[in-house]
Amino acid sequence: MKKSSLTLLVSVMALAGATAAVAQTAAPTPPTFGAAVAGQCVLDEQTAMGTSNMGKAASDRLQQLKAAVDSELQPEATSLETEYKTLQAEQKTATTPAAKQAFDQKAAAWSDKRDQFQQKAQLRQQEMQTTQQQVLAAIFQKMIPSINAVVTQKQCATVMSADSLLHYEAPGATAGAEPSSFVYANPASNITSDVVAKMNATGETLPAFDRAHLDQRGGAAPSAGAPAPRPAAAKPAAKPAAKPAGQ
Repeated sequence: MKKSSLTLLVSVMALAGATAAVAQTAAPTPPTFGAAVAGQCVLDEQTAMGTSNMGKAASDRLQQLKAAVDSELQPEATSLETEYKTLQAEQKTATTPAAKQAFDQKAAAWSDKRDQFQQKAQLRQQEMQTTQQQVLAAIFQKMIPSINAVVTQKQCATVMSADSLLHYEAPGATAGAEPSSFVYANPASNITSDVVAKMNATGETLPAFDRAHLDQRGGAAPSAGAPAPRPAAAKPAAKPAAKPAGQ
């Protein structure tokens, strides 16, 4: 290794270490806010939906649906990957015209299966996204009466979404620690915990829901909700993206 390359490597490693040290610096404490403005309330809708009993139950159900999609796609992805490796090996031994023709036919068939699988995986991803959106809408709809009750009780003149206010968020000071975050608004104005408590007190639950089926015309859509945590779309562990050479 050249001296200049070694120097550059040492510099990069030093910079990485400094960056890690900065990331673990203790987060600043929240400021001291001025007096709460009478009638001005703040609601964090995502937190309310995600931390309520209804939202947590919906989150568990969405995770179950995602696991089911993963279980459906994984065997197909593994089979395609195995077949792809087999074709790569066969290509090396296909030296005669007949053997090359046979290989080309197999490779074309594999390519068709791969394309069909990719379309299916994309469809399942869209279905999970649609399910989540519909579930979120359902939870929010059921949250409205609780919001109205708290607004009436607190005599809120206006309710601002926490998303529209300045936020501070930083990673945990140490590995594995919870991130530090706060909204630049007097905590006394925040009605999120009151809305969650009101929702939980009703004992209301969401109707059972399943994954939306976009491949079926007029397929049933989920009738219930989803929490703030957004599940990642289902992905197969291995999805060959290229055809074997010779295509």
